[in-house]
Amino acid sequence: MRWLPHLAVSTRLRLSMALVAAMFAYIDGSLVTALPWILLVVTLDLAAASLGYLTVIQGAFRQTQLIALLVVETVSAGIGMGSEGSWSKLLIIIPAYHAGSRFARKGAIGAPIVGIGVALLTTMWLDQLTPAESQLIGLATLLAVLFGLLGAWSRELEPEEVLPDANVAAEASLLLRRLHELADTLDTGFDAPGSAEMALQDLSNQMRSARSAILVGYGDDPAVPLAIRGADRTPWPDPMEPDSVLAWTWRRGEATLTEWKDDLVARSVIVVPLNDDQGDRLGLLVADRPLVTPFREEDLAAAQGVADRHAANIDLSVLFAGLRERAGLEERERLAREMHDGIAQEMVALGFGIDAVRRKARGLDSPIADELDALRVDVSRVLGDLRLHIADLRIAVRPDTGLGAMIGARLQHFGSSSGVTTRMHLSETGFRLPAHTEVLIYRLFLRMLADARHSLNAETVEVRLNVAAPRVELWMAHDGTSTLTERDFVDHPLLSLGGEITIEPYGGEGVALRMRMRARGAAPSATLSNERIPQPS
Repeated sequence: MRWLPHLAVSTRLRLSMALVAAMFAYIDGSLVTALPWILLVVTLDLAAASLGYLTVIQGAFRQTQLIALLVVETVSAGIGMGSEGSWSKLLIIIPAYHAGSRFARKGAIGAPIVGIGVALLTTMWLDQLTPAESQLIGLATLLAVLFGLLGAWSRELEPEEVLPDANVAAEASLLLRRLHELADTLDTGFDAPGSAEMALQDLSNQMRSARSAILVGYGDDPAVPLAIRGADRTPWPDPMEPDSVLAWTWRRGEATLTEWKDDLVARSVIVVPLNDDQGDRLGLLVADRPLVTPFREEDLAAAQGVADRHAANIDLSVLFAGLRERAGLEERERLAREMHDGIAQEMVALGFGIDAVRRKARGLDSPIADELDALRVDVSRVLGDLRLHIADLRIAVRPDTGLGAMIGARLQHFGSSSGVTTRMHLSETGFRLPAHTEVLIYRLFLRMLADARHSLNAETVEVRLNVAAPRVELWMAHDGTSTLTERDFVDHPLLSLGGEITIEPYGGEGVALRMRMRARGAAPSATLSNERIPQPS
């Protein structure tokens, strides 16, 4: 059937059934009367089939439209069965097969039942219900059930929801080209903090606020401050806490204008959800100012407008950053796997070979036995360092494992394997740093830890971590010899994110590293010196 090149096999089969009905009508001499009914059923059937190829209609709405078309098609076929000749009894097969291919056994049985009910009512209303007519309708219904079950079986063999000629690679290539074009047109490209800062700048043009922030968190993920103004840390409670001023909007996705009296000064707070293209919450836009000059409903509407305008850019930037971070982690995992399966196994084999030579040297009282023992110790040390490097490459930042937990576990492992005394002081709030920022800080910690491991006289390693997102401070020191200077960190990626890295002497020959970072656009200190909201007269 080359004249139907773009129709699925099941659609062609249903059209063939319509042709069979037309052929029986022609034999019966009632083709002119049959054509309107056949065309009506076929048109409704093709309209229902076309919904499977419309990508702009999704979800429950498309399902409702499909059910409505199939019901109308079945009712039309039933009216035709009850009002016309014997050829019309074949019309019910078309919607029965279609319903079976779409809704499995429920459709295969439901459509014939609806069809026979409508046919019997129509026949009774026209006073044409005879034993012969009842037998024809019953036989047609049984045949419709069989064809419906055949459609349900073919649903597993040929799902119409999937286009067989879809080229996934071509679609991915087109998507990447479109992303490059979008990156050139956006003022901030795919920089998530930059997109968030643009949203706060737009908000400041709409109203006056003392403090404002963009918080991002998908689903059950913790809140991550992307940008903040008027403070150097997030001043509001974690939105996952039940009594937080942000909790209602975080859970329900509804904009709120409320008061917050748990701060030093009573506040009027606006909390607006940021939603993605599916309507799901991806974050919050928050702004507050002293309660003596409260926000109004007009301010809430303006903040909602800002959120609607910038939500798509922020969502795109965060998703792109996640893809980029995922690519980096996959590459690190690949390198770790190759090191484990390659050089690490060769080092183990080399160690076994040295052990065999050591045993022979001891048995022959060779003078090189002591040197072989020292060589075996060095090989064991190198192998231990290699295993630590493999573990360091396998960094996994998850919502349930924060920066403090990663650093604490790694420091404990270092202390148990090296015998060095380790101390850690941790202060961490519920707000999380962006994933890529946590990875960069963790890698900075690993670099200092490697310096302590390579120092032969290090006896103590001390770490202090204070995380109050988006502000973070890491202080780390060891008392062994070190050659680290500030020049070693002039090109560190944390500097481009607003971080400051300094190196100081510690304990004689030791070294101490201090890294401070606050969000771009944050105030230089926690005191809200830029709070200049006009007071009412």
